[in-house]
Amino acid sequence: MPRVLGLGLFLALALAWEHRVAPGDTLYSLARRYGTTVEAIRRVNGLSGDLIRAGEVLKIPGPDFEALVRPYLGAPYRFGGTGQGGFDCSGLVYRVYQKLGVRLPRTARAMFQSLPPVSKPRPGDLVFFSFSGKAIDHVGIYLGRGRFVHASNRGVVIEPLDAPWYRRAYRGARSVPLSYDGRNERAQDHPAGAAPR
Repeated sequence: MPRVLGLGLFLALALAWEHRVAPGDTLYSLARRYGTTVEAIRRVNGLSGDLIRAGEVLKIPGPDFEALVRPYLGAPYRFGGTGQGGFDCSGLVYRVYQKLGVRLPRTARAMFQSLPPVSKPRPGDLVFFSFSGKAIDHVGIYLGRGRFVHASNRGVVIEPLDAPWYRRAYRGARSVPLSYDGRNERAQDHPAGAAPR
């Protein structure tokens, strides 16, 4: 058991972000902002209580993306949607990262063009597809264990990344830096087209 806990702590630190505590921050507010738990923040920082001081730098374990997307599962597909009445693929990604305080471009293509590539996705990385065979036209959030969440024509669902339909259209993954502010979005980009199967 200690070996498993050690691995869990290692992974939490490997996926951790840093946050400089601002006046008014609490462990609870930071846990909500970053999609993690108070206990996880305490564990990776070696804290025994809830006292934090403005100016100190805390490691924040990577968010639990499954918990972040759970409220949206089953929401209907809606072209251009970012939550009210449904989502399109990039609208779902945009909304989830907005909850983390990260401003992403609004389209799948702009996200793909502006974010740094990764060879192997980790939870929270974005996975991109081209169903048309030309430009990037679909995006989802990798959840780990070979699964990703996305807005499809069946609504917001979790599916295996290695399913034949997705494997053929897969074009790569990109990471999302916590400090990303969407500067590279281009005005001529539009929301992705028709929902995939």
